[in-house]
Amino acid sequence: MTVSRRTFVQAMGLALLTPFTVRSLAASNSETYARFNLSGSPSGYDIDQDGLIFDLSVASGDPSQTGVVLWTHINPAAFVPGQILYVDVALDDSFTQPVLSAEVNAEDISADRDYTVNIDLEGYLSPNQRYYYRFKYGALCSRTGRCHTLPTGGLESIKMAVVTCQDYTTGYYNAYSHLADEDVHCVLHLGDFIYEYAQYEGFEDAIVHPMSLPSGGNVAMDLEDYRHIYREYRKDKNLQRAMEMHSFIITWDDHETADNAYWDYDRDTLGVPSHPYQTGANNPEQLRQLRRDAQQAWIEYVPARVKVDEAASHAFDYLQIYRSFQFGDLVDLYMTDSRTYRTKEPCKDGSAWENYWCTDYEEKSQTMLGKTQRDWLINGLVNSNARWKVWGNQTLLAQLAGTALGRPLVFANYDAWDGYQWEREKILSSVKDNSVDNFVVLTGDLHTSIASYLKVNFNKISNWDYDNLVGIELMTPSISSPNLNDTVERGVDVGSVFTSLLNGGVQVNNPHIKDFVSNIYGYAVIEFNHSELNWTVYDIDKKSDNPSTNKKAYKTFNYEPEGMWLTEK
Repeated sequence: MTVSRRTFVQAMGLALLTPFTVRSLAASNSETYARFNLSGSPSGYDIDQDGLIFDLSVASGDPSQTGVVLWTHINPAAFVPGQILYVDVALDDSFTQPVLSAEVNAEDISADRDYTVNIDLEGYLSPNQRYYYRFKYGALCSRTGRCHTLPTGGLESIKMAVVTCQDYTTGYYNAYSHLADEDVHCVLHLGDFIYEYAQYEGFEDAIVHPMSLPSGGNVAMDLEDYRHIYREYRKDKNLQRAMEMHSFIITWDDHETADNAYWDYDRDTLGVPSHPYQTGANNPEQLRQLRRDAQQAWIEYVPARVKVDEAASHAFDYLQIYRSFQFGDLVDLYMTDSRTYRTKEPCKDGSAWENYWCTDYEEKSQTMLGKTQRDWLINGLVNSNARWKVWGNQTLLAQLAGTALGRPLVFANYDAWDGYQWEREKILSSVKDNSVDNFVVLTGDLHTSIASYLKVNFNKISNWDYDNLVGIELMTPSISSPNLNDTVERGVDVGSVFTSLLNGGVQVNNPHIKDFVSNIYGYAVIEFNHSELNWTVYDIDKKSDNPSTNKKAYKTFNYEPEGMWLTEK
């Protein structure tokens, strides 16, 4: 008789063993995913509407065909050593159709993980099914969360929301209030879930959520600072409701650690050019610890099924967050990590004259993803049998430059893929040479809405050259982080190239860019069908504390991959 993994675990009553983190009964409290035993849970609990116990509510992430990661946080003031945390999962929000109940190992709730709880239900759920879940602790029950496992087999359509860049100090999360009500399968978060700042630089007089870090610093200096920032962000009721209603698939960008983060391969340590640890003593061990602290806080506060090796000393070995998701036969999604392995941004260390003539961005040594991750991405895209191949990317992939007759004279942002052009061409050429069709890149970071064609060679200005066209890139505006328009109006230096391009020159200089606007906030919704996709960008005010503020559709774009034609509807 064949015994499935699910049947075996249920029959033996053992802790769930995720495919990435092998747990033992002797595991320490520092393990990533909490152990649990299937059992009944008590009834008659009142809902913790005031957050007395579940102060940051609940969330779910990384849905698969047979599971999801569930998350919650216990208020330290309500923590009782040895007290059991229960979790219930059902097919209805009244929990009259139960699927499973479990007891979470009390030893796995502690200060070691800042009282956060991640449990992985991989292997316990059914495909393409909506579930409801809740936690119970002490005398109270959490608010109910909702999740949706991924489909298998033939699929006609799938709809997802896409978000990025949510600085909490300078804006309100009105967009998340609307996102909570969207009819989407899941939410893709492309990075900058938090910002390391106590106050967003350049906007100190426009702070709506002032923050004081435990260290007293202006930016996160250690694990307690990062944890404090995550807790402050997760207290927001709009964000809580959105994460209760939808499963999030999250990657990170730079601000989960520090602005413009990279890896200094020469010294084998973190590079953070504007952080006090680098501008001051520049101690490599101190910088390595800062990366480890940022990584630990992320896996504590983000519900994700990632590879973690608690015994590893090196940042590359400790945490791997790039991963893929399969939505039936319709969409294969690849979420990458462009900060852990990237080399230093080029052409920044000389004088303005030297930097202008610098061409280091063409060097093969410049990498955004690192060879292992790059090969993983290319192989995944090339071997995918899904109708749509989608890359969840952090920084702008398309060229953004001042040009003459299509030839770039100066690039706007070397922190984006223009600073890593050999690797960009390697990826796009591999897609083209292997006839990978229906290729879509979803991007965050720039606090801007962009719709663009992707090309192997951006010097060729025609958008009808099918030998050069690869697919499209769609960028969502920020939830709340200051956009370029606000930044320039306040006199904050974004560079002379950016400033000139914003004065009407983006599309003239970059004809592959179909649309560019950087004076809105909000999110986007993408719907994949067999023969087309639709991308709708929503404009939602972040400057007043009004969750019911108007949601305006900025634009909707349609893309028909057969003709590689991107149009505004």
